[in-house]
Amino acid sequence: MPQINIRPMITHDAAAVSALLPALDYTGSPGDVERRFAALSAQPDHVVLLAFYNEQLAGLCHIQGVRLIASDGYAEISALVVHTALQRSGIGKALVTHANSWAQSKGYERVRLRSGLHRENAHLFYEAIGFSKKRASYAFEIQLSDSNHPL
Repeated sequence: MPQINIRPMITHDAAAVSALLPALDYTGSPGDVERRFAALSAQPDHVVLLAFYNEQLAGLCHIQGVRLIASDGYAEISALVVHTALQRSGIGKALVTHANSWAQSKGYERVRLRSGLHRENAHLFYEAIGFSKKRASYAFEIQLSDSNHPL
């Protein structure tokens, strides 16, 4: 079992996190990541957990609380990524375990995550660590900077 250390992200981690984002099919310069991190850090019920292996960033998990009027809400894993070379080494499971503990400490009884249909290997991993598929859905979006939307 590898030596895995997990801790919350700090601003100084922005460059390393930026280098990990392409594994999620996202991009962002260190400055972008620092700006985004500052914005979410100002919000309650958000944490970005970082996993280190041999003192190098190996993975991350962003989890946030979702409070709802229609139900008791849930915590949602918004991002989960492990460096490709270190997948299947227990890092993803350790991150999710820490995320679940964080959610429980905040009073959430459920943890959710969403995953693109094309990420079949990720789906197998999620099911292997206890997640179950609940429902299929579409993500709808309006680009607010687009003057062509009808609203």
